[in-house]
Amino acid sequence: MFALSSPIPRRRTLASHGFTLVELLVVIAIVGVLVAILLPAVQASREAGRRSQCANNLRQIGVGLINYHDNAGSFPPGLIDRRTGANPQGKQLSWIVCLLPFIEENAVYEQFDLTKGYNKIENRRAGSTVIATLLCPSTAFLASDRKGPTTGDVNNNGAWNPGDDLAFSDYGGNFGFSGLGKPYMNGVLVYEKPIAIRQITDGTSHTLLVSEDTGRGASYAGEWANGENIFDTSGPINDQSLPQYRWADNEIWCDHPRGVNLLFCDGSMRFTDEETELEIIAAMCTRNGDEVGATPGER
Repeated sequence: MFALSSPIPRRRTLASHGFTLVELLVVIAIVGVLVAILLPAVQASREAGRRSQCANNLRQIGVGLINYHDNAGSFPPGLIDRRTGANPQGKQLSWIVCLLPFIEENAVYEQFDLTKGYNKIENRRAGSTVIATLLCPSTAFLASDRKGPTTGDVNNNGAWNPGDDLAFSDYGGNFGFSGLGKPYMNGVLVYEKPIAIRQITDGTSHTLLVSEDTGRGASYAGEWANGENIFDTSGPINDQSLPQYRWADNEIWCDHPRGVNLLFCDGSMRFTDEETELEIIAAMCTRNGDEVGATPGER
């Protein structure tokens, strides 16, 4: 009889199925395309949220100013006790100081000494308060002297000086329009003079009250307590023809794409096209210019 030999086991080999270089490159290309498609949508969604928050800020400011008008019979002056060569000790208080109790900032208002200048030591604590309602979350382009939420140590001498530590605002009051034959100081928040709704004969829904004017530092009166935080417009919205137009010429300016948030005297807020014609901008900046059809384009 023959002995049955044991079968020799065969070694099993497992085939390797990893990515080939071509497959890996295809996957990377697909991921790149998806990122290219989705990233702008994500960025646009985030900007829409920031723009909405900015609009809510202006609405809150608008409600506050309307309530102030109901109490005082007028809007506050844009600037109280202007500081000039003839009045070097002027307090130069801002319309925003008057507004504080009407935007739920009573504690800050109570700390503010209305008998002292906006940048004096007595108002350092109140004036240094960073108020979220006064800041646009889209603000990115800043003046060279705006490096933080406040002015900080302006002259970098390690000691407090008048003007140090004051918090900023990205919104300014409408002083009027300069040029195109418009009269001086024909806006709503002007020097020393409270303006009532009855004086806004162009209509409250057509007349600008507050606008974005973002990114300003102390050199351009960006502090919310500073009464010069009002603007005398003379150019287009978001004018980028020269860098200094953003602030030095008191223009309507922001970092939102293609437009700007504007608050009107009836409390309405509109996101207005930056291509709006200059004549229409001039008309909405004046309170009694008798312009017809002064309605800015919306986006």
